[in-house]
Amino acid sequence: MRVFLLHILCAVAFVTPSWGDVRFQNPDQYSAGSKATGIFVGDLDGDGFADLAVASRQSNMVTVLYNDGTGVYPTSAEFDTGNHPRYVDGGDFDGDGDIDLCTPDYYGMTCTILENDGAGNFTTKVQYEFFTPAYVWVEDLDTDGILDIGMLHWDGKSEDPSDTNGQFTPLFGLGDGTFELGDASFIGVQPRGGDGADLNGDGFLDIVTADIKGMTISIVLGTSSRTWADGFTIDLSPGTPRYISLGDFDGDGDEDIACLDKLGGQCWLLFNDGDANFTLEDTIQVNGSPHSMVVVDVDGDNDLDYVISHVGSITQLILYNDGLGHVESMQGIFITGGAAEIKAADLNNDGMLDIATANVNASHPGASVLLQRVCLTCGNGVSFKGISDCPPVTEDINLVTDSFTMVEIELLGESFSGNTMDFVITSLPSYGEIRESNGLVVSSIPYYLSSNLVQYYPETTYIGTEVFSYLVNDCLPSNDSQVQLQIDLPYPDECNVATEVFNGSSEISTLEATDSPESFNENQCNDSNFGELHNDIWLKYVACNTGELQIETCNLLGFDSDLVVYDGNCCNLNQLDCNGDGLACKDGGSTVTVPVEIGKTYFMRIGGSTVSSIGSGTIFLDGPVGKCIESCFCDLHIDGEINVNDLLVVIGQWGNTCGIADLNVDSQVDIMDLLLVIGTWGPCEG
Repeated sequence: MRVFLLHILCAVAFVTPSWGDVRFQNPDQYSAGSKATGIFVGDLDGDGFADLAVASRQSNMVTVLYNDGTGVYPTSAEFDTGNHPRYVDGGDFDGDGDIDLCTPDYYGMTCTILENDGAGNFTTKVQYEFFTPAYVWVEDLDTDGILDIGMLHWDGKSEDPSDTNGQFTPLFGLGDGTFELGDASFIGVQPRGGDGADLNGDGFLDIVTADIKGMTISIVLGTSSRTWADGFTIDLSPGTPRYISLGDFDGDGDEDIACLDKLGGQCWLLFNDGDANFTLEDTIQVNGSPHSMVVVDVDGDNDLDYVISHVGSITQLILYNDGLGHVESMQGIFITGGAAEIKAADLNNDGMLDIATANVNASHPGASVLLQRVCLTCGNGVSFKGISDCPPVTEDINLVTDSFTMVEIELLGESFSGNTMDFVITSLPSYGEIRESNGLVVSSIPYYLSSNLVQYYPETTYIGTEVFSYLVNDCLPSNDSQVQLQIDLPYPDECNVATEVFNGSSEISTLEATDSPESFNENQCNDSNFGELHNDIWLKYVACNTGELQIETCNLLGFDSDLVVYDGNCCNLNQLDCNGDGLACKDGGSTVTVPVEIGKTYFMRIGGSTVSSIGSGTIFLDGPVGKCIESCFCDLHIDGEINVNDLLVVIGQWGNTCGIADLNVDSQVDIMDLLLVIGTWGPCEG
């Protein structure tokens, strides 16, 4: 029977990020087979420290990572399982005081029981046959004091097992490391995760499963200590349930459900009325492809928080409980490699929770370990959980770049308490893209960076101001600071990125310019002490009428300049005049007068007479007055509008290595330039 939830909140909750004081070191990564999806934490070799068992479904084995007592795992050993173990769980199955292991072998069609020799070495004790076993967990299902195993699997007797109801089968422990199979109960299609608790207060354990293809949660009620009815389902379509955790999230004394939506990137919270009737209370947007979760009191406030791993994101999440089961804030944790199953435990015996994950990416180490940091204090601050009187500080950053050039940015922060700082992106730019220095795209917020270095990639069609914000956290958060980038047209260092100027004064600078390769004929310069034209920039002028254009830099620039004037185009320049030092120019400026025709474009090239002659100032133009067209970037036809005429200019210069149509300045007129025209389509004033 499928039950549809009647009381569903219509809105998805987008939680405002907040910054907890639970801080972690950068992850340590360990090899553990290929495509690891399951992880178990326990003292496997009897030395009092928490070891890790990692199930690698492509390597068909469990890797045991042995703890050296400090939360570091320098040694490991590999133990064979059945084919494609998806998860691993453990407990003392044979009563000898050490922890044994079990795995669901998805393609091997077995549940493998691995017996511990007491020193953390494992051999296969027995294997039980199941059709496509997907998930196991260890629990005393019948409350007889002996650990049992809950198995979720497909129904091998059906004609189409992948599309029909799956099954929950209990394996009752006999105390000697072997198990007796109980009767199976039907659940939803393709179960992927499960958990057990007494949901209705009758003293019998009930089972909850996540059925990814059925788009349901199944509730299997216990009818005695060793029997269960077939499950009834809660419909969550079009969601795709893939992992279940149970706990009293709202503090009312009964067990509630937290479930992950794999394809929807959501976490559902369903509250229990005490009789195993559930209401969908909250839907929290999380990151891409959430895979597993653990519910534990992370921040020491006596309620259960939700720690979620994501195969599709490098940012894992802690969702902090407000005490009533709702999420009041979230914190990001940086783990690369496709974090599959996640566990929280004290791995270095310092009294604080740490985190371990199995990582599914084939090319990535199979396990990550994040140890919680001790938060130092300063001043008269309180030491509990790192609360202090001296939060860290950040600085606003202002930068200038052009619309085609990536800029590297060093974020600035300072801690007064001596704690290591995390740099966190808290808002994203509207058009460009932020990446980490390793190339990973910052796609969601809050985003915990692996360092204080980021790269900004501008959107090539955008000219204007871009802003994003960041903070640092050293056990306390700083205030947000802004990075503001002024995105301009490329610096007019070459002819094809010449800046358009008009009658009157225009500010110019050669401080960032280089030497252009175009030749010039100083014989036209009328013995004006023409120099070497170093660090030159390029300007262009469109004549509004026919007449004479007077160009002045005399006494307007702070360096000894040279000036050359051309007509034509950047691929075929025709020099009209040049000048070194104009008469009565104290600063070595220039004066040139050339005839111009209405509608034609003229280029001015300004540089220094020597290598050291660089600087800034103004240039003054006095040309014939007329009704001028307001041109703009990508207006190649200079008609005040970016339209089909400009497309035709690009097509006409297609494949050229030079020309005004090379808008992105990559020495090739191609599809990228065509896209720039299309992306800026419309009137220039628009």
